[in-house]
Amino acid sequence: MTRSAALAAFSLLLFVPTAAIAQAQKAETLRPPASYTGQWFTAANGCSYSRAQAPGYPVTWHLIQNPHHIGKQNASRRCPSML
Repeated sequence: MTRSAALAAFSLLLFVPTAAIAQAQKAETLRPPASYTGQWFTAANGCSYSRAQAPGYPVTWHLIQNPHHIGKQNASRRCPSML
């Protein structure tokens, strides 16, 4: 393996975890406050989410692909699938 190929592989290993952390932090900033009790939530980026919670588990927010029933626009690629 050449030095440049090794450097490229190493750089990729550094970037992937950083990108995953950045995505998780971005999703956290879009979440509604813990006190929010509504069924649907529209984040600051315009993406709409539906609340879900199984007994004994924390609340999760799932992307609504076509939120016409709440008067919002379809989801785009920039919307995280879960918050």
